[in-house]
Amino acid sequence: MKKLSLVLTVLFLLISISAFAGNLDGVYKFSTRTIEGAPNMQGWWGMMVIKSNTMTRMYRSTDGTTEKFYVGDLSNEGDVYKLKLTHAYKPNYVGNEHQNKIILNASNLSMESLDGKFIETWIKK
Repeated sequence: MKKLSLVLTVLFLLISISAFAGNLDGVYKFSTRTIEGAPNMQGWWGMMVIKSNTMTRMYRSTDGTTEKFYVGDLSNEGDVYKLKLTHAYKPNYVGNEHQNKIILNASNLSMESLDGKFIETWIKK
């Protein structure tokens, strides 16, 4: 009976983890970004890929002269998602952790800082 309970517990955890990954997994197109209520990066092109709890975001300026990228491990803690950067266009960003609310509504993904000062919206392809 203990073995069955252990197997069921492990199975439940695996299903929970894969449900998290499957829920957000996909390719997204950058839509908008605001910082402290002001538009930011207007006209920029961007793509985000979420796969197997890894988030990669890439941005290119309107004139194509500036590129930014962030890669990090994504984990879920209740309704808060934690992103720990493993690669970034600025080396001093590596290791930084950010906590955000991420909401996927149909094909629209919203990522917002807990204080509401940073909001990005993405459209799932």
